[in-house]
Amino acid sequence: MSVVSQGPLAGRTLRQLVVEAGPALVGAGFRGGVFPLMVKMIDAADHLSVQVHPDDSTAAILGAGHRGKTECWVILADGGVLFQGTRPGVNRDAFERALADHTLAARLNRFEGRAGDVFFIEARTVHALGEGCLLYEIQQTSDITFRVYDWDRMGLDGKPRPLHVAESLATIDFSRTDFGPLRPAWRTDPTGGIESRSLVTCPYFAVEQFRVSAGATLRRISRDACAVVTCIDGHGVLATDGGELPLVPLQTALLPAACGTWQVRSETATLDLIVASPQF
Repeated sequence: MSVVSQGPLAGRTLRQLVVEAGPALVGAGFRGGVFPLMVKMIDAADHLSVQVHPDDSTAAILGAGHRGKTECWVILADGGVLFQGTRPGVNRDAFERALADHTLAARLNRFEGRAGDVFFIEARTVHALGEGCLLYEIQQTSDITFRVYDWDRMGLDGKPRPLHVAESLATIDFSRTDFGPLRPAWRTDPTGGIESRSLVTCPYFAVEQFRVSAGATLRRISRDACAVVTCIDGHGVLATDGGELPLVPLQTALLPAACGTWQVRSETATLDLIVASPQF
């Protein structure tokens, strides 16, 4: 659970703030419930399980809840492998045969981890992170995960971890194509000192990346939605009318929708930021 680290609300949880502030915190389109996004930094020391998440409607049909999980990965360093979607020609029958004969990895698209690459993992896409991946992840707030394969390893109790094969097969969209890394182009601000690129925009979130040079200031308007700002590299200062906050690598700050405008100035040669906002 995310907790406010400083200031008059220090110690309050994000869950409490969502209940108390609602649209003023999350955005004008927020209609209650949990905070809509989760942000994670993942350093995979081993292969994570092959899994799939339902979309909103499939989650409801399967009785798993009312919110699916679409997510996005931004690779932060070279290294590791990842798997996204089934290879061309792999239908449900071929997938089940691969499960039975322990050759599933050969039926998945395999990609090398490359810094700067972006992978959009739309709900109902089978996927897995491999050992050595370092990445930023943003997703819908949901804990629905159907584990379809766990690399034949044992859990801490010496037994195989539970699998959800039936639910996975009912969820995976075997007709989906166009897998692989996205490499959005960088744009340079005409005033100089700031580069930006739009990583992903989908019905649930929009994600941008910024590189702010020393002495430059990034200025943004909230536009009736909160902003989740994560410092990837460098140091800087995040400021609103309510005060300032130092930014250091791998720190995340939540800017309420009600803050209106905000700005970030770089205090190093380059300040690398990822900014995500919910879509309503």
